[in-house]
Amino acid sequence: MYTRKIKHYAVGMKANDSTITRITPPEVSEEGAYINQWHGVFLKKNPRWMNIHLASGKTIKSTDFIRTIADVV
Repeated sequence: MYTRKIKHYAVGMKANDSTITRITPPEVSEEGAYINQWHGVFLKKNPRWMNIHLASGKTIKSTDFIRTIADVV
């Protein structure tokens, strides 16, 4: 098995030595999650990352996501 850093993730995938159970957007209070708009309000539409909840109980950012891939050869 080897690991690869990719941007595609879905519920049920094996990742970071666990299984993804839920994917949620970050809270507005999380610093840096959303782009500050010119009028001073956060637009909660396009976050810079998503929170990935794992079966092991950990929550990671999608930027820290590492997919575990079985060797096909």
